[in-house]
Amino acid sequence: MPHVFPVRSLVRHLWRRASALGLGLSAVLASGCAAAIPVGAPVSPTTAAAPGGAPTTPLAQPALRWPVRTVEHIDLWLHAFALISEDTTRVRLYRNGYRDSLVVVKNQRNVLTSLDANRATLARRLPLAGGYLSAQFLPFEFSNWDAMKYAIERFLQFEGDPRRAPDRETQARVAMLASMFPGAADREWLRLFLAGVIDEQERFFNAEHSRVIRTRAPVITSVDSLWQQVYRVKFERFLNNTSQRQGDLLLSLPIGGEGRTAAGPNRQTMVAVPFPARSQDAVHVLYVLAHEVTGTLVGSVVSDNTTPAEQRAGVADRYVSIGQVQAGAMLLAIIAPELRDGYVRFYVEQANIRSSRTTAYNALFDTGFALPPAIREAIQRQIDIILSGI
Repeated sequence: MPHVFPVRSLVRHLWRRASALGLGLSAVLASGCAAAIPVGAPVSPTTAAAPGGAPTTPLAQPALRWPVRTVEHIDLWLHAFALISEDTTRVRLYRNGYRDSLVVVKNQRNVLTSLDANRATLARRLPLAGGYLSAQFLPFEFSNWDAMKYAIERFLQFEGDPRRAPDRETQARVAMLASMFPGAADREWLRLFLAGVIDEQERFFNAEHSRVIRTRAPVITSVDSLWQQVYRVKFERFLNNTSQRQGDLLLSLPIGGEGRTAAGPNRQTMVAVPFPARSQDAVHVLYVLAHEVTGTLVGSVVSDNTTPAEQRAGVADRYVSIGQVQAGAMLLAIIAPELRDGYVRFYVEQANIRSSRTTAYNALFDTGFALPPAIREAIQRQIDIILSGI
């Protein structure tokens, strides 16, 4: 697949900007209950005891801020994209070796789904339109797989024409999908892809995802403890001052160092980060979180410090992606300096940056993720301003 880096960066930036402005359609798209596993969240009201031990009226606990969760339908959709994509980006969209490892598992179990059978056909159209890339963010808009599947099926039924939809809610759903898949060929691609995802879920993914989640229960506990008991408070000022007070931290099996961020069904920030295989790698979650929560800030800085010609040529898009990697390091250097060296090493290894002249990770990081001084200084200045706010 041709290198898709500039389009991907632009898609991520525009999606974040729309989410920050409340332009998402999740309020009309989502229905039902979230197919998620929250960790550490209160599941029932507490009962206050009066003097003498007599129970009084129940008192609802406040919702846990930024709970650690897993969400199966988001993983399913990203898993399907990972299986048909050639990940040529500098910082990986998907976990290194993800597709190859699952091919081995499926071969051992003698499983071949229609997504596997049609992989080459589906992969051919991926580079042709940016809408296919933005479609990776679709599951964040829905509470569960049934709601998402229903919306796509209605879009295909009405051939992408919102005027054929019977009500305003369905019209909004169809219009959103039409912006990603505008032509007949695009809709046929989506039809084939959806059929493959459904087959993949039923014959392989549902059982495999459940199995992995069970086996990684200790990892979830380790991530939750590290985040809720140690580092959430360190991120809190930055999150509050960038309108990300409430959110969900999603452990996602397919995700690589690039992460994904979008507004969820309730307009909360949802950040999908890699799901470590080992408890000792729980800190990787914090690295990618730092990278992701700076996204809107970096996009604005790059827009302000590049020319229209640079933006048309894709230079600005490249700066956005590099700038996020740099911004995560800048943020951690202030709020959790003990994490910065690990962050630097993580992203150098994610991008496979090597040099015959040096093995020092800081030098490799600065060279591999080099920015124009004006942009780098502006990012640092904005982070300082945000953290100095009340």
